[in-house]
Amino acid sequence: MSDLVRHAHDTRVVVVGGGMAGIVAALECARLGLRVTLFEAAPHLGGSLDRVTLGDVTVDAAADGIPASAPTLAGLVEEVGLADQLEAARDDELWLAAGPDGAAPAPAETVLGIPANPWAADVRRHIETRGAWRAYVDRLRPPMTVGRRRSLGELVSSRMGQRVRDRLVAPYMLAVHGVAPEHIDVDVAAPSLNPALTRTGSLSGAVAQTVRPRSAQRRAPRGGLFRLIDGLEARLRDFDVVIRTDAAVGAIERDGAEWAVHPLDSDEPVPADLLIVAVDEDTARGLLAPHVELPPNAQPQPAPLDVVMLRIAGVALPDRGSLVIGAGPQPVAVRPVSRTWPGIADGLAADEHILRVTLPHADAPDADVIAAARAAASELCGVPIPAGAVRAAARVSYRRAAPGSLLGHEAAVEAIRARVRTVPGLALVGGWLSGNSLERVAADAVTEADAARHAALWRGTDPA
Repeated sequence: MSDLVRHAHDTRVVVVGGGMAGIVAALECARLGLRVTLFEAAPHLGGSLDRVTLGDVTVDAAADGIPASAPTLAGLVEEVGLADQLEAARDDELWLAAGPDGAAPAPAETVLGIPANPWAADVRRHIETRGAWRAYVDRLRPPMTVGRRRSLGELVSSRMGQRVRDRLVAPYMLAVHGVAPEHIDVDVAAPSLNPALTRTGSLSGAVAQTVRPRSAQRRAPRGGLFRLIDGLEARLRDFDVVIRTDAAVGAIERDGAEWAVHPLDSDEPVPADLLIVAVDEDTARGLLAPHVELPPNAQPQPAPLDVVMLRIAGVALPDRGSLVIGAGPQPVAVRPVSRTWPGIADGLAADEHILRVTLPHADAPDADVIAAARAAASELCGVPIPAGAVRAAARVSYRRAAPGSLLGHEAAVEAIRARVRTVPGLALVGGWLSGNSLERVAADAVTEADAARHAALWRGTDPA
């Protein structure tokens, strides 16, 4: 076994990309004594888990919480010593603004936005009586026992009508996942729904059989999820990982069994026995094009977003849960961050709030996008937010990964990874492969890094 230990210390790993996937992959390799170098193009680690500073307060600019049922993330939180500093999201309720009367709480008894009872008051508030009657027709139609639909949008529209699709199902899918429900695989997103439809004879009946109580509130380290990133960075340094930020990788070469990674900030290439690429899809394909032709990914992929963080004062915000989603094919969404997380509210004056406004990306100056975000927030929050109320603002642009429930995603990813496995010493991780759930990103990075490091360690070593 001493030979294996020496081999581990001699094995050089380069991880390109310092988001959650890259951090976790680097940590998995460093635990066993492999020599790891991590490159990140941004000034700090985190990738899409970005942060902004608004005056004297730093806040998350993207994901800001993790579900209670996220074992991989919970393990990471425990590892960096933040488990006793977790706080629960407050008033963690979704509001939808696609109905005739504007923003209102999303119905309680739903699966993927599909209601169990179209006549419930919280459903009719959104789809009106006309929509409830159309949805009720679902109870009178024969069950689909053969050739069941896998497209969520097609299933909902055919069984319960366009209003349920447009006002209850589509807003969340579009705002959170960036794809229309027609592109969501029901059998992946809600595996029990189609079998229950066959048993009950109606989609609403299937929902009634499969609906579960609302999941436990999201949690985050007090102050922000970025504290987990900072804790993981410190953990990497405990394992002597070399972390190079502000260091984009311009090219990757291969000479025999060895990789040479060329960062833009240096003329000296960094050699690697194992290369783990943990960047977005376009960057990964560009870097690897000279070495492997990757099969296409499932389509469509989400369009880019702008996130605007607003610190406002002197505005009395009404209570509208922790996320308000607008209407349309590219809905705007607003999160009242300081209302959701007590630790952030405690750092503000009594009349201050911080809002996160998510909009379709615009090729426009920051000032114009911030103004558009303020107008959208005024509409969705139901109260005017004058320009003079904005104490600080920041804009971040990024591209989301598609959800793992995208139709064709699983087959496309398997084809991509099968091709990657033909290249020794190479692994691919990231949300574009795992799906956009932060838990899935972390869990997938653990799995792939473990397989890659195992192959690197045992290659040329007698396991006996």
